[in-house]
Amino acid sequence: MTIDKTIKNIIIREWHDAFPELRIYSQNKLYKIAGCLLFGIELIKLPRTEEYRPHFVLYPLWKKNVKECLDFPIVLHEFYDKKKFQFDIPYEKHNQYFEEVSQIIKKQYHFLLIDNISTETIISLIENYSQTKRFSVAPNSFFQADFLETKLKIALFTNVSRAQEILDNIKKRDWDAKHFQACGVEITPWITDLQNEIDKKDSFLKQIETNIQDKKLAKLKASKLI
Repeated sequence: MTIDKTIKNIIIREWHDAFPELRIYSQNKLYKIAGCLLFGIELIKLPRTEEYRPHFVLYPLWKKNVKECLDFPIVLHEFYDKKKFQFDIPYEKHNQYFEEVSQIIKKQYHFLLIDNISTETIISLIENYSQTKRFSVAPNSFFQADFLETKLKIALFTNVSRAQEILDNIKKRDWDAKHFQACGVEITPWITDLQNEIDKKDSFLKQIETNIQDKKLAKLKASKLI
């Protein structure tokens, strides 16, 4: 049985009421802009069922266009109940789970409920996510390098000195060249590109502003990254 769109519309509005800082981007996505980032909650439908899982998501806004920005999240985090099971919520039983899962999300991601957000809060979030079991098994892999690049660019938005400090630490790491190559990246040009990004901060900021002015993104609430 296919769930009626009316039910999904009611559900997304209930999520919006619980997280009023976010705006409805589509029938299953609620987002907000903070500086150079877009974040929020996605209600991801499970395949071959009429159930969904809520996820916290964090996307960059510095890529070449909005489509590229939204291709892959920096963070994609699911939620678990008291028995350590993921929340698989049937659309027709949404009310049985909503209060519990929304409270868990508010506790774990309290900044979803406030206006301006500190850069350090987001960087700490990315650091913690990068150390989850999925990524921490290879500390010198390109995956970890990618997280550091993200931290650098978030820092660059507000503090050039902090961005340069992150890059200096990147240069000192003994990176796994084979894993970089497997991901289609060479270490030396990658580092050079990061330095160029810092040196040309105005271009970096201009690209973010261009993306934020996209027709759909312009409808979202925008807060400061401080």
